[in-house]
Amino acid sequence: MKVVITGASGIQGMSAMIYMLEQGDVEHVQASDNFYLDRLKQRVDRLNDKRLEIRQLDCSDQKKAYEAFKGYDVVVNCAHTPGGYVATTKAALEAGANYLDLTSSGQQPQQSELHDEFKKKGITAILNMGTAPGLSNIMAVYCMNRLDKTDSIDYYWGIADVIPPEEHTRPLYWGFGFDGIMSLIARPSLIYEDGRLQEIEPRARPVVYRFKDPVGDLVVAGLPHPEPRMLSQSFPDAGFKHIMFREGFDADSAMKYHFLRDLGFNSNRIDPVDVKGVKIKPFDVLLALLDQLPPERKRPAHTISEGDCVVQGWKDGQKMEIKIMIRTAPDSEMHQRFTGKGAYGSYRTGICAAMAGVMLGRGLIEKKGVYEPELCIPAELYIMEQAKVGMEVEVTTKVTL
Repeated sequence: MKVVITGASGIQGMSAMIYMLEQGDVEHVQASDNFYLDRLKQRVDRLNDKRLEIRQLDCSDQKKAYEAFKGYDVVVNCAHTPGGYVATTKAALEAGANYLDLTSSGQQPQQSELHDEFKKKGITAILNMGTAPGLSNIMAVYCMNRLDKTDSIDYYWGIADVIPPEEHTRPLYWGFGFDGIMSLIARPSLIYEDGRLQEIEPRARPVVYRFKDPVGDLVVAGLPHPEPRMLSQSFPDAGFKHIMFREGFDADSAMKYHFLRDLGFNSNRIDPVDVKGVKIKPFDVLLALLDQLPPERKRPAHTISEGDCVVQGWKDGQKMEIKIMIRTAPDSEMHQRFTGKGAYGSYRTGICAAMAGVMLGRGLIEKKGVYEPELCIPAELYIMEQAKVGMEVEVTTKVTL
């Protein structure tokens, strides 16, 4: 299998490359980027694998992308190109390559219009195939497949630094992109209930949820994650009563994130403020200050990420709950393996995308056309691959008599 990874110099592109190179049937990987070629070269040199080839590419240029994609089996689009996803998807279609992206930044409807053309060519495009959405959607299907009827789907996501704040010298850490965190906690929560999608207040319906030790109890609350929209639209006849995504952070981080949001330092705020005659966006100031934080002098963050999907419904006339947990931690073998090869930051999303890309290349995804992950990826096979790569996976079943 021959694979293209766009945006390969970034966090997700790097982890996607590492995963691809661990697969014996991947013969060649084109690692492309448009801006950070020096950084990409350093990362490719570190991996030191003859199957890697570097290419400069603006993948939102359809003509150039088509030339780059010709002869490849799969395109894993890790590049962040708002407004450019349709062009990249069309380039893959023209080249006859399977395609997937981590997000389409609102261009999903236009990409979905290409369904018949992808189907006619016998290839597949998968949209929004990251961690959440992406893996999270497949987790729900994995649980739904074990029930006759599904009533509710609840996500409980925890991102927690388990080192006490007094043992840090840095005042702030974050478990994934800081702009993403500040955007999510400022926007209305999304929920599917009473047969319709609803936007309610930011960080709605907080509850205390117990994660696996050492994380323990965290307050989790609503976010504008798209899973309620995606799943309710993908399975319109399922009769869902409720779908919601909640996420929580360790108490110290949560307090600081919300304090900064309430002061106006959120990434959704586009209006600048006047500071002594100079117009400045508050979030830009915050990012500049964070970039200048000194190195940690005591204990660095030890951030554990756990995602739980809890699905309730009925099986053989009995009320049943299926829960799947997928977890990564800094002391895991997988984390040490990936970071030892150059992965960094919240790199798991790149693995999730690359995993689906390999399944496309192996012919394990039979549906042809343009799909969301939950409608085309075999959930059982995908979850088995999560465990195989080194994610901690647990499935529990509860029956109410």
